[in-house]
Amino acid sequence: MKVFIYSLFWGLVLSSCTKSFVSMCDLFPESLKVEVHKSSFDVDSIRKPIDMYYVDGKLFMVDMYSSPLVTAFDWTTGKYIGRFANRGQGPHEYLWFSAASSFDGKLGLYDENKKEFAWFSYEKDTVCCSSIELAHSDKMFPFKVIALSNEYFVATGLIEENKHFVIYNKEGQKVSVFGDYPKDDSKPGCSYQDNAFAYQPAGMVYNAKEKVFAVGERDGQIAMFYDMSDISHPKLLKQNVASYPQFVNSSTSTSSSVSFLRENVSGFFGMAVTDKYCVGLFSGKQSQNGDAYITGGDKLLLFDWKGNPVKMIVLPQEYSMITASEGQLILLGTSPETSDYVINTINIYDL
Repeated sequence: MKVFIYSLFWGLVLSSCTKSFVSMCDLFPESLKVEVHKSSFDVDSIRKPIDMYYVDGKLFMVDMYSSPLVTAFDWTTGKYIGRFANRGQGPHEYLWFSAASSFDGKLGLYDENKKEFAWFSYEKDTVCCSSIELAHSDKMFPFKVIALSNEYFVATGLIEENKHFVIYNKEGQKVSVFGDYPKDDSKPGCSYQDNAFAYQPAGMVYNAKEKVFAVGERDGQIAMFYDMSDISHPKLLKQNVASYPQFVNSSTSTSSSVSFLRENVSGFFGMAVTDKYCVGLFSGKQSQNGDAYITGGDKLLLFDWKGNPVKMIVLPQEYSMITASEGQLILLGTSPETSDYVINTINIYDL
């Protein structure tokens, strides 16, 4: 009888969620139609990337298992340049890059397993690298880190003060913590472990000119914008929330974790920076099959740098990654017909 009541209860909850579904897309006053261009690209050299980032005329694809971990392409020609960042435990070797960023023409990658932030730059045909080890403990464990400058970095992860973000300096030491987790009244009193696992950004970008840090959550429909003018005291500019991550605590005696429920909505799959807009690659969908994980977004959400929703673009297919060059948004997906990788672009001036 208890099992029946439990099942009936969850059936009612799921039905209720379906009927009252709210989409972040409804926040955007304008729907824009733009032309999507197919880029001529050496797709045969793309392996199985988990991240993609453009820096100074080059497009970098980050792999998880294949060594070397990073593949470089010339963006103008689409041609393969080479690979770097060998996988391993030794000096100048890396295990898993969980976030990409850039500053001053350098590619910045964070190795979550080794707790190191690595800078990479090309000098002619040579790749130069340097690393910063970040302070960490069982109660202060950075999951993702991006560069704000050569001097400062922002991370998300396990933070015992139950804040969303932490600032590190170039010595790898903690400077400050900031950012309250979005307040979900249905889940009061969540531990910092629950919050850290449930609120994991898929998009973390920084506009150095505007001094604004933007975040798009992977689960739930949430986008946040922070003024970073005072690095010691970042200020929330705007928080857009259409739905929260739907999860339960699934921790064991030896590890902390959460499990996402079927009614959870997939949010952002990445963000890109342009002078005028923060552009989020967005899904906004619930999985039709509880065991299937949504792997891409088919919409672009354009926010101004104060965090206000401005425009939405519906894409012709799903894409898994987004970045931006000086003049184009760059989207990585797979062909619906062949499952081969495709790289498409949208002119920033058309936005």
